[in-house]
Amino acid sequence: MDNANSLPNDLAQCHQLLFAAHKQSVELEQQAAEATQQATQAKRHATQAERHVAESEQRVAELGRVLDETAASYQELQQEHAATLDELAWYKRWAFGRRRERFTEGEGQGHLFDLDSPANEPEDSATPHQEAEAEVEVKPHRRRRKKREIDWDKLPQIHHEHDLPEEEKNCSCCGLPMDRIGEDITRELELQPAKLEAHIHVRPKYACRRCKEGVSAAPLPQRPIPGGIAGPGLVSEVIVGKFSDHLPLYRLEDILTRYGVYIRRSTLCDWVKFAAELFKPLYELQRELVLQSSVMWTDDTSVTVLGSPQGSFQGQFWTYITDEQPYSVYDFTTSRSRDGPASFLQGFAGYLHADAFSGYDAIFLDAHSAIQEVACWAHARRKFFDAVSSYPREAHQMLEWIRQLYDLEDRAHEWSVDARRELRAYESNPVLDRIEAYSAELAPRVLPKSSLAKAVTYARNQWQALRRYTEDGRLTIDNNVSERTLRHQAIGRKNWLFLGSEAAGPRAAVLCTILAGAKRHRIEPWCYVRDLLLRLHADDLRLEEMLPDRWAAAHPEAILSHRLDESRSKAIRTRARRAHRRARRN
Repeated sequence: MDNANSLPNDLAQCHQLLFAAHKQSVELEQQAAEATQQATQAKRHATQAERHVAESEQRVAELGRVLDETAASYQELQQEHAATLDELAWYKRWAFGRRRERFTEGEGQGHLFDLDSPANEPEDSATPHQEAEAEVEVKPHRRRRKKREIDWDKLPQIHHEHDLPEEEKNCSCCGLPMDRIGEDITRELELQPAKLEAHIHVRPKYACRRCKEGVSAAPLPQRPIPGGIAGPGLVSEVIVGKFSDHLPLYRLEDILTRYGVYIRRSTLCDWVKFAAELFKPLYELQRELVLQSSVMWTDDTSVTVLGSPQGSFQGQFWTYITDEQPYSVYDFTTSRSRDGPASFLQGFAGYLHADAFSGYDAIFLDAHSAIQEVACWAHARRKFFDAVSSYPREAHQMLEWIRQLYDLEDRAHEWSVDARRELRAYESNPVLDRIEAYSAELAPRVLPKSSLAKAVTYARNQWQALRRYTEDGRLTIDNNVSERTLRHQAIGRKNWLFLGSEAAGPRAAVLCTILAGAKRHRIEPWCYVRDLLLRLHADDLRLEEMLPDRWAAAHPEAILSHRLDESRSKAIRTRARRAHRRARRN
């Protein structure tokens, strides 16, 4: 049947079909519109979802960046906190704690940490000195105070007789006079205040009344200051008071006033100036002799200097000490630059004990320099000691090995140079190898700003210089001798506080050198300075006889014997105490 015949013949039915078709078409259009709207909404939702995802990713990235910055900041704060705690502990120890960098261990008490023992050596590799020491039994040391007797014969003797009245010299029983059968003698020390004396030099003048060819008179005795009123004893008192007893001139001004004469401070300054100029040749001789040595110790300390057009500034006192030539020479510079030691050390060749001051680097690294650096283990030990609170295990391990190095040095203190070098080669070098390996292990795993990192960095940067003391038995493990010498300068600086001008610095260096020589050789400083003033003012050219060691040998009566005895007894007690401590550990 064709299509024409498929349509109904009834008009009403046709209308119904058309209406149903139209209705279906409308429904389809509505469905299409709804589908389109749903697609649009889905697309919009997808766009929003993509935007939310992008925002979320951006937010995640931002949060990650903030988290990384927070972590880095927290780590930095941790380092700063640890560094602050170390600094606070250092200040507390400096203000309230002990200055000694040693931990006391009781009898039979082990260490808190399981520290490594010294480098194990075979029994047959012991040095001859070790074999000799193995048979020595060290007994506990007991300090005995030696009663110091006063040499009364050196003092003026003033006798006071306290006798009985005549009526009490008769016997109370029989009334007859009693016989003197002895006496009781009691000695008493009395002080008479020092006093100034006016020495009036009268020189009669003679002339011939007939010839009239001139006037003759005796020459005036030598005085240290031409045209001045001060005698050698008074000038010596001022110099010793200022540079040995550390008295500022205003106190000396009051002291002299108490003695009976008021002398202005400006006059005392002039006396000090003339004395320094007079001592300059002897100072230069000691400087030349020090530079001829092959081993030297040096250190520096600051001092405030007034009188500059820009106001006050910090000058530097340097000390240079040798054993071959037993002198301690001071130098003054206006700054702490390398020019100061470089200028003083011109012509010196040998070993120089110094701290890690960067100003020495140019001297040590110069291709034409013959100076070799010897670093200070006391400085390295101090840095590890400061790290005990933050890194106790690692710091105690380092301190234990450093203690072993010092024990070896104490054992070899009285040995010969060759024997000391041999001991260091056999026993010190293995300990140094362990310290070097452990430092390399610690370096990458400690906080960069921590006290332990600073200690490790210091030791590794100075390692070759720290090991150099094992090359020669004349060298020492630390630079403490120069620090002890500068301690006298620090005591004086706490009293007189500053130098009045830049020109006063070199003069103070000269006088400090003279007084340091007297102190080093235990010479009574007033006698030594007075004799130098008289001889140098008289143009005595025998400067070698005025050197402190030779002057002390020629004047044994001026030696402070009590200081010598005290130093020797203290050294004996210290060595005995250390030997007992070593034996107790073993």
